[in-house]
Amino acid sequence: MYRILVVDDEPAAIKHICNIIAIKCPQFEVTATAEHGQEALKRMEEDTPDILITDVKMPVMDGIALAERVKERYPEVLSLVVSGYQEFEYAKAAIRSGVYDYLLKPIKPSALQNALNSMEEVLAERYARKRNLLMKSLCEKNSVDRKLLERCFPAGKYYAALVRRNGLPRRYSGNSGFEIFSGRDEKIYLYGRDEMEAMYLYPEDILFYKSFYQIISETIRREHGNSNYVTGIIRETPFSIGGADDVFLELYQLLDSNIVIGASQILIAEELKEEKRKGQDGQETIGGEFQALENYIQKGQREKIISAVAELFDCWKHTKRTQMYVEAQVRYLLILMDKSGLLSGMEQSTERILDDLFFYAEDLDEVSDSIQNMLMQKIKKEPAQQKMDTEEFFKRITGYMERHLSEELSMGRLCKEFGLSPTYLNKLFRKYSGSSFNKCLTLARIQCARDLMDEGTSVYVKDVAARAGYNDQFYFSRIFASVVGVSPSDYMERVQNQKKEQEIQGNEQ
Repeated sequence: MYRILVVDDEPAAIKHICNIIAIKCPQFEVTATAEHGQEALKRMEEDTPDILITDVKMPVMDGIALAERVKERYPEVLSLVVSGYQEFEYAKAAIRSGVYDYLLKPIKPSALQNALNSMEEVLAERYARKRNLLMKSLCEKNSVDRKLLERCFPAGKYYAALVRRNGLPRRYSGNSGFEIFSGRDEKIYLYGRDEMEAMYLYPEDILFYKSFYQIISETIRREHGNSNYVTGIIRETPFSIGGADDVFLELYQLLDSNIVIGASQILIAEELKEEKRKGQDGQETIGGEFQALENYIQKGQREKIISAVAELFDCWKHTKRTQMYVEAQVRYLLILMDKSGLLSGMEQSTERILDDLFFYAEDLDEVSDSIQNMLMQKIKKEPAQQKMDTEEFFKRITGYMERHLSEELSMGRLCKEFGLSPTYLNKLFRKYSGSSFNKCLTLARIQCARDLMDEGTSVYVKDVAARAGYNDQFYFSRIFASVVGVSPSDYMERVQNQKKEQEIQGNEQ
C-alpha cells in the first residue's frame, strides 16, 4: 500500500480527494493531511509519504514552494499539484519544481485515478529495486535502514528457505556467476549470490492451503528438477522482517555445514539446530580413516597412495561426509604430501582448481577421480593432455555446447564427450574464455534466447526458455534479467517496437 499526504486549506477539498482514493485506488492510502506547506513538511518529518498531493494556492506556504522544498529534502517523493487556476504559468512553475503531474479543479475521479496509476508504475519499480538491494544487504550481513526495511516488506511475518544447486560458492577464486533477484511483480522475494542459489522470503499471508515445506519442495522440483543435486534449508518458524538478517545468516551457516556432494536434501533448520545441540550432527572428527594414508606418505610409498585415496573417498561417500569436511581433508592431504616432498610443487592455481572441482562435481566419485588424476600428474611430474591445450580444441567444446543448449548440459557431460577431467576442462575455460564453465554456459543460453527474440516473431517466454535450456520460465526470467538488465517480456516489447519503427520508416521512404 502506497502512502499519500494530501495538502489543501479547504477541508472539503481534502475530503473529496480522500474519498476518490478510498473508492477508486485501493492500492493507495492517505496517511496524513495538512492545511498548508509548513504543516506538510512537519508531517513528512514524522512519516515520509510516497506521494504528495498539494493545492497551489494556500496560506503560509503555497504548493509550488512546498513542491520545491520536497524535491530538495525528499527527492523520491512524487508530487501531484492541484489548482483551480488554469493559467499555464502555474503549470510551468509546477513542472520546473519537479512535479510529476498537474491536475485542475474540480478534480475528476478518473483524472486522479489515471494520475495515480501512472505514479504507481514508477513507485512499483522503485520499491522492487529497494527490496532487491535490501535482500542482498541482509544476505551479506550489511547494516540496513530498519524503517525502510519495514516499509519495503510490510507483511507482518515471513518464512525463509535457502536452496542451492550443486556445491558451495567459490571461496578462493571469487564469484564469477550472476546475482539473482526477484521480479518486480513477484509476491515472494529472493536473492541469490549466483545463479545456482536462491534465498526465498515468503510473506505469511500468501500461504493458504499448503505448508511452507510443501511450497519449497514443489519449487525445488519445478525450478531445479534437472539439477545434479540440490540442498534446501527450510525455516518453518515465521519471523518478523527485523530479524531477517539473523535468520539468513543461520540458513547460510546450516547450508555450509550440510551440503553433501551428489546428495539432494531438503532439511529443516529447527531440526538441524536441535541435532547440533544434542551433538548428533553426524560429522565426527577424523579417526582412523586417515592413518593408513598418512603412513604411506611418511614412508614415501607412492604406488599405495593413490589406492588409499580412492578408499578414503569411498569411506566418505558411505558415511555421507559433507562438502566442507571433504574439502578440509583434501587440502590437508595436499599440504601433507607437499611437505613430504612427494609433489612437484603446489601451484598458486591449486585453490582455484579445487574451488571449481567442488563447485561443479556431480557426485563424490567425480571428485575422487579428479583428485587421483591430479596426484598422479604431480607425483610423476608429467603434464597431462597438453596436446589438447589449443584454442581450436576449445572451440570444438564451445561449438558442442552451442549445438546442445536446449538439452541438459553439465560439466560431467562435456568431460565424458571429450575425454577430459573436470580440472583440465576448467583450465581450458579459464585460459581461453577468461570465465568459468558455468558463466560461459549461462551467457551462451541467454544469447540464444536473445537471438530467438530478435527475430521479431511472436513467441512465448516459456518456449524461448525451453529452447535456451531452461525448464522453468520463471527461473529463466530471473537469469535473463540478471544478465541483460530487463525481463524477457520487456526485451521482446522493445524488439517489437523497433520493428514497427523500422516498418514506418521504410514506408515513409
